[in-house]
Amino acid sequence: MSQTESKPKTEEETPYEMSLSLNVLNHLGLNLYSNVPAVLSEAVANAWDADAENVDVSIYPEEERIEIVDDGHGMDLYDVNNRYLRVGYRRREDEDRPNRTPEHNRPVMGRKGIGKLSLFSIAETVEVYTTKDGEQHAFRMIVDEIKEAIGEEEPGNDAMQPQSYVPTQIDDFPDDHNQGTKIVLKNLKKRVHTAESALRKRLARRFSILGSEYDFTVRVNGEPIDITDRDYFHKIQFLWTFGDDRYVDYCRDAKLEEHEHRSSTTESGYEVEGWIGTVEKPRDLVEDIPGTGSETDDLNKISLMVRGKMAKADLMEDFNDSRMVTKYLVGEIHADFLDYDDEEDIATSNREDMVKDDPRYQELLEFIRGELNHIANRWGHLRNEQGSEEARQIGVIDMWYESLSPDNREQAKKLFGKINQMAVNDENDRKELFKYGVLAFENLKYKQNLEQLDSASTEDAGKVARILEDLEDIESTRFHQTVTQRLRVIEKLQQKLEDNTLETVLQEHIGEHPWLLDPSWERTAGTDLMEDWVRIDFTEEEDEAAGRLDLKHIRTAGKHVIIDLKRPDYKPTQSELEEHAEQYRDTISSLLSRSGRADEPVEVVFVVGTQPVDEETEEPVRHPNKSLDVDNARVQLYENLLKSSREAYEEYIQNRPEAGRVSRLLDEIDAGDTLND
Repeated sequence: MSQTESKPKTEEETPYEMSLSLNVLNHLGLNLYSNVPAVLSEAVANAWDADAENVDVSIYPEEERIEIVDDGHGMDLYDVNNRYLRVGYRRREDEDRPNRTPEHNRPVMGRKGIGKLSLFSIAETVEVYTTKDGEQHAFRMIVDEIKEAIGEEEPGNDAMQPQSYVPTQIDDFPDDHNQGTKIVLKNLKKRVHTAESALRKRLARRFSILGSEYDFTVRVNGEPIDITDRDYFHKIQFLWTFGDDRYVDYCRDAKLEEHEHRSSTTESGYEVEGWIGTVEKPRDLVEDIPGTGSETDDLNKISLMVRGKMAKADLMEDFNDSRMVTKYLVGEIHADFLDYDDEEDIATSNREDMVKDDPRYQELLEFIRGELNHIANRWGHLRNEQGSEEARQIGVIDMWYESLSPDNREQAKKLFGKINQMAVNDENDRKELFKYGVLAFENLKYKQNLEQLDSASTEDAGKVARILEDLEDIESTRFHQTVTQRLRVIEKLQQKLEDNTLETVLQEHIGEHPWLLDPSWERTAGTDLMEDWVRIDFTEEEDEAAGRLDLKHIRTAGKHVIIDLKRPDYKPTQSELEEHAEQYRDTISSLLSRSGRADEPVEVVFVVGTQPVDEETEEPVRHPNKSLDVDNARVQLYENLLKSSREAYEEYIQNRPEAGRVSRLLDEIDAGDTLND
């Protein structure tokens, strides 16, 4: 194929001319779209309007070139100048042309006459080769030349006066292009790094008129695109369809579990087609884009299609809906009534959104809102059923479920359904949630047992004994779970210690986990005493001088605890700690006294990296807590902090009495090796 460059011709020598209002270009800009698929969609739509049956998109990343070739009716000189090169040409208002194509009777997609500008969003140079009834034309347009031409407007001229740009005529015409139009995009602004498969997916998702059914085939690098290239039908678990049920067939060989046909008529009688589906897990709607490294596509959208082309990528943007079900949704809604020829055009300039307050669009949103409410209710029921079935695949949960009263079974089913709706990356995490669901129900029974104990007759000693036994079982289980979780926290903190980041973690979490300092301490409501004291009495310089990393005030075990976290590399002296302990105690006691709470005890804990030293000898003090005890203070080393906590909790685990019914049940769920066949 010969495509040699030709020399630019002067305005007198070339037969082609582009005209547009400078105001139009300023309004639209030359950056109509932000991505390659959107731009190519405009070229494909033009081919559809030209009655093409074949469109070939060829991408040459290394050469920074894209070619779009169609076999449509092409253009003669009049078509080129008065239709293609006329920005703002409105096809549907042209009395010489019907709004349906002459050969295939297709409803045309073009309306505003600005789609051609989209090509300049990704390419600095656009070449057009077209032939109609044996008449051939070829020309080149360059972005910088267009900007220069329309920028030559003299001050004071009417901005609406059309400005002209003269494309460069190309003399050499491709020998193998005998019908239709060929567009070559060169000097690409955006690097075409997207893999061929990813581009095919994106184009497939932008059109619903692909394939033999519509006599319209689009190929990317020689491979045809069809509806299955959208690559999400195989992920659909539950499906709702409107109008045509053919979408069910695309899902048949996959994981489709439920299908419901819905009414497709809006309140005013407009017809809607399409489908809305839900997937099993939200991560099913996130896919990697080949060839882009870490980029992903988010399929969690309901696209709006008008006249077979995407008009809005995601209708959900117009709903303030944060329900769980929305994280599982994907779909396509076809609403051609938004683009009737005799109605006002409500598409935005970039053809990727709709005028929000248009009555037709508002009616569509109301229709979808009603369907989303129905889907949310039905989806919740289906997921509850599925969650119950999944949980009962664990044999011990099934036996436990069967032991519940009818009312509790129904509540358990709802709980398992909620768990089934949660997004988890590891199914072991879901099993853990099922386990705590069981524990939650046992806690509910704990409350019921307390009520039964209150009403139990003193003469029924056996019943009272059984209730007390159940209460003790649940109490023991709850504490065992707490101890187990704390051991896990300690294990993670131990890893931080090895990474030399423990002090930072403790600074963030010591107030939430006071049991790290003393297993008997639990977090209770704090006060504002400490904030006032720190703000009044300590400066950053004083903190630095004292090696103070952070100062915490918590209330636990009926007393006020001041925790002074020293920098691990700071070497405190014994006398310094004694002085600070007295200062902390006196300050807090004074504040308490002012509020009539002088009898509330105060304790001080210093967390340090090294043993405090004697100020004179600089030798480590063997028993630092002995002299600190007078101020109810003590020293705790970072390295011993986790060790002592771990030993205390591990001792409980080792010496705990024989596990009760609930503990055994949870242990068996953890084992997870008893499954129903």
